[in-house]
Amino acid sequence: MPKDKTEKPSVKQIKGRNPHFFNDPNTDRLLTMVMELASEVSVMRDRLDTHERLAAAKGVYSEGDVENFRPNEQEAVAREEWRSKFLDRILNALYTEYDNEKPSS
Repeated sequence: MPKDKTEKPSVKQIKGRNPHFFNDPNTDRLLTMVMELASEVSVMRDRLDTHERLAAAKGVYSEGDVENFRPNEQEAVAREEWRSKFLDRILNALYTEYDNEKPSS
């Protein structure tokens, strides 16, 4: 919930109809998936850039260290769990019922 009346609600707080941009609801679903991915990539790129700059400035690790890193079993499991949740969120658009959608004949 917004803290004050001037703060806008986040996307997840908005209720109501799904926006329709195309005549085919599947095209709208695809657009939703692409925009969700674009948002995720943008945030991840900013965070990666921050980590790389901090590491370079402090001499913490090199690019080669990153390239040669292999996760242990626990880290690999955590990555797989994150990846599964991420894909569920992205693919959710395929399962969303769009307002006034007519079944295919």
